[in-house]
Amino acid sequence: MSKTIIGLGELLWDVFSDGRRPGGAPANVAFHAQQLGNHGIVASRIGADEDGQKLSIWLHEKGLNIAFLQCDEDHATGTVFVQIVDGEPEYTITENVAWDFMAYTPEWSRLAKTANAVCFATLAQRNPTSAETIHRFLAEVPNDCLKVMDVNMRQPFFNKSVLHASLPFADVLKLNADEKKAIGLIFGVSDPHKWLLEHFRISWICQTHGKDGAELITKDASWFVKGESVDVSNGDAVGVGDAFLAALTTAILRKDAPEQALQFANRYAAKVATFKGAMPVFFLD
Repeated sequence: MSKTIIGLGELLWDVFSDGRRPGGAPANVAFHAQQLGNHGIVASRIGADEDGQKLSIWLHEKGLNIAFLQCDEDHATGTVFVQIVDGEPEYTITENVAWDFMAYTPEWSRLAKTANAVCFATLAQRNPTSAETIHRFLAEVPNDCLKVMDVNMRQPFFNKSVLHASLPFADVLKLNADEKKAIGLIFGVSDPHKWLLEHFRISWICQTHGKDGAELITKDASWFVKGESVDVSNGDAVGVGDAFLAALTTAILRKDAPEQALQFANRYAAKVATFKGAMPVFFLD
């Protein structure tokens, strides 16, 4: 059955040398959740400007519910300048934009109570206003709602305080090798996986390894699947991790076996990598 999966955080334009495309990690997750047959909702804030209007229209045309996009009269719609260096994206993120000022409203409070899953990350917590809103939202979701955290390390907006405030909410935590290493250094722990599972309510850690695959880790077991082999010459890596997370969240909600969930997420993310931009429209074979 279709589940309500909310992407809570930044919605923005990814600006490339050849144009701009919709993006923002939590928004990407909601988009892909919708494309996978769920009810994907973006909870974010855009400017009262042409960029914001175009984002809203684009999402609506793709079938997403845009009722929970806040409009900011004082701050512009977010942008991120993207460069592809050696096949990997590098980001320059505009500051003091609309999604830095997300407000916790009665509408968002009602939305929180309908969620089957909420995906959130660290970047949208760089401003105290949005950080407080995200924490209040997560505190109001149902007890059986799956709270999915993407570490999503983006310097210089990544630090101990935002991790300390976020990790207690997470049921599922996704991180890559660099983020695992950073957590170890920040908290002074030699085995970040073990420390995270013992000190927080995290049930699942998903460690991604790019094209080499991914693993799921619990206190008692772990599973690993190899990556999919696809031709990415006409695509890019922007948003591929978000697509993976949307598929993994979908699989966990429908109670797939761990290895099956990883295979499904890998397959979907590999398909996204063959396209340019974080929100390509396609049908999964």
